[in-house]
Amino acid sequence: MPDSRTMPSLSAQKATAHSPSFAKPAAPAPVAANREKFIGFARDEESANTLREALAGYLPNNNLVHMVDFRSSLTILAAMTTPEIILVDLSGEDQPMNAMMDLADVVEPGTTVLAIGKIHTVSFYRTVTKGMGIKEYLPKPLTRAAVEQNFLPLIANTGRSPTSLRGGRMVVLAGARGGVGTTTIATNLAWYIATELHRHTVLLDGELNTGTVALNLNLGIDNGLIAALETPERGDHLLLERSTHEAAERLHVLAGLKDLTQPVGCTHEGAANFLQTLRTRYNYVVADAGARLEPFARDLLFNAQQRVIVMDPTMISIRNLERLLSLPGGSSQSPRALTVLNKASASGGLTQSYMEQAMGLRFDAVIPDLPRIVPRTTQLGAQAASLRGAFRNGIATLATILGATTPPATEAQPRIARAD
Repeated sequence: MPDSRTMPSLSAQKATAHSPSFAKPAAPAPVAANREKFIGFARDEESANTLREALAGYLPNNNLVHMVDFRSSLTILAAMTTPEIILVDLSGEDQPMNAMMDLADVVEPGTTVLAIGKIHTVSFYRTVTKGMGIKEYLPKPLTRAAVEQNFLPLIANTGRSPTSLRGGRMVVLAGARGGVGTTTIATNLAWYIATELHRHTVLLDGELNTGTVALNLNLGIDNGLIAALETPERGDHLLLERSTHEAAERLHVLAGLKDLTQPVGCTHEGAANFLQTLRTRYNYVVADAGARLEPFARDLLFNAQQRVIVMDPTMISIRNLERLLSLPGGSSQSPRALTVLNKASASGGLTQSYMEQAMGLRFDAVIPDLPRIVPRTTQLGAQAASLRGAFRNGIATLATILGATTPPATEAQPRIARAD
């Protein structure tokens, strides 16, 4: 997202127009120590719930996101000392620019303002963030991934490093145990984002000694990926392009198969640089870290913007979930990992409700057990997500949560595109 200013710039604009200052009339300067951290407003229940879920654990009270319209939020703000950060919903306002001017009358100088609304145009985004002093704006419908990526760093004071602002989104899937279907989910997710949502995507096999991504897609394997990791000084765009294999339109695959007796000589810094190179070339990087969590797989998990943990309905998955959640992550990583229940309702397996109660959380996506469909399509080199039904719906839900959407019709579609 472009750099933006805080509300003092809105203050200056309003003062130039018709007001001597950007502050409540006759109100004393607020005492910083008495200001609350955050208050948010959303016009509809769906947006309010998405904000509460994404910000849970980072606010003292989830009720600090109130479900009211914009005019009611102005009334509430006018009657209180303005918190350090406020989030307003511009939905329903015929003149959103004038609405932001009205907001300037009731908030204190130095307040960080976040906004949501129904307008999707780039020109509106640039106007409110560069000209009106809004720190960040997100269009509806909101997704948890978008809120965590754009609002949460500002609210939780985690900040965003320059690296995290460049390139496409990197999603890494890890299995709670072997055999849960991590490779199947990763392959189908990458296929769906590339072919159905038309986003340039690379699928990366993080298991360098035993991976099966290329095999499942009936693709060949060369030493390009291994060479790029072991000799990072050669990890340029030309080597990368020669090492990828085209699996479908807009979908490329990177996989290697090192001898089991030879570990891959890859440093943490080399892996990070290699992954950043991928992110500058693709809209989405989908990586399969597997369940063994070899050194490169751990590098993938550390450098991911979003982790996804794939589970099956077993007690082993529940036990290992906490261990996976405890692994450290980089500064640009979403603070909450997504969880996917695969093979739900499998014979002899735990029920979804029991697992959610035992874990103390709800699954973000649920994919039913389909033993007659998924193995057969995999053996034929096809993707189960290409068939309409419960499996495709589960993959589509996961893609939506990850923020994957269809690009504008005017977006150029080169073979390997720079990420938006």
